[in-house]
Amino acid sequence: MPDQFLFISAYALSPPLLRVAELIIQKHRLEGHVIAPEEMAVSRIYHPAGKLSAWDVDLTSSPLQFHFVPAIRGNALDHGFNKAFLKNTLRRLSPDYIWVHDEFTHSITLQILQYYRFNRRPRIIAYVAQNHTPGPHPLFYPNWPFISRTRLKHLILWPRLNGVAACATKSLECARRLGLPRKVPILVNYHPVFGPEEAAPAGASLPWSRDDGAFIVGFAGEITEQKGWKVLLQALARLPENFKVVLVGDGDQRGELQEWLKQPHLSGQAHFTGPLPHQKLLATYPQFDVVVLPSITTPHAVEQFGRVLAEAMAWEVPVIGSRSGAIPETIGKAGLVVPEGDPVALAAAIGQLASEKSLQRSLGNEGFKQYLGHYRCEVYCRSLGNLLGLSPS
Repeated sequence: MPDQFLFISAYALSPPLLRVAELIIQKHRLEGHVIAPEEMAVSRIYHPAGKLSAWDVDLTSSPLQFHFVPAIRGNALDHGFNKAFLKNTLRRLSPDYIWVHDEFTHSITLQILQYYRFNRRPRIIAYVAQNHTPGPHPLFYPNWPFISRTRLKHLILWPRLNGVAACATKSLECARRLGLPRKVPILVNYHPVFGPEEAAPAGASLPWSRDDGAFIVGFAGEITEQKGWKVLLQALARLPENFKVVLVGDGDQRGELQEWLKQPHLSGQAHFTGPLPHQKLLATYPQFDVVVLPSITTPHAVEQFGRVLAEAMAWEVPVIGSRSGAIPETIGKAGLVVPEGDPVALAAAIGQLASEKSLQRSLGNEGFKQYLGHYRCEVYCRSLGNLLGLSPS
């Protein structure tokens, strides 16, 4: 009987993550299972509600077996899974390897570690993307109950981890600041993304094309303050009329964005598509001359990776990003990096790309190399296999 592999996450229906799980079981000849919440978190780039029901997705062609478990208060991301359901599912599956694609600090990871606290089997790896947390919870407080139960859980349970996958070097450093034991290895393996082979037959319909002389700037992200969409539109106002911006996504500031787009100086220069299904967004990237992610660091959020940048690289589209969080590491040699919240610098970088075709080509080529070497699902599969202790086959 083959060994049992389990993938568990609040984001379990993310297509690239599922592809990685499928590659792992195929490469190492394992029996694969997925534990997922009945409503899974998804990016609002792809779906306006920010969640997707298990019954909205066709999973019949996957070699993985799916087990849908109710979440506490209907929110697995913040509160984890119903404990009784999770315990019964784990007992029934008896996995040999567990990949938890949730922060090692979050409830789902702690639930798994609690269940297997006294068992050496299975091997368990988790994930870290956060990168701005300054340090661990204090263990003691001056008032009742005097001791932090969260911090106590961390101290007791984190040593049970066999490894942690980090989506950037800043995330690795943050995990150590938070107190992840030195004996737990951390591997920076970024984040898997799909390439052109997974794209829909056609992308979004845009009101302009390169044939009309337009230089098209693409933005894909949640429409929130942290993603910097205002900075991008302020930069657009400093550029000639042939520069156009396409914004893809949804979020709390959708209404404010739509009001901005009514301003006369943006008329005919900016187009908002709303959210796009993942495969349709992939097919839209080739219509862009550059993809821009002008994120801003806020007290509660900082860019952890910038997945849309890696997706654009798969199409050899050059990228521009701010210095927020892990963006400079994600971009590497594939694009330009500008200060946060600086529309003048952003406009200058966009203008430079438009005027230097050789720079566009060289950055696009570098991006494709980075995609092949760091961001493909096959690369992520190999790195996770190493963390799990699966011998190469």
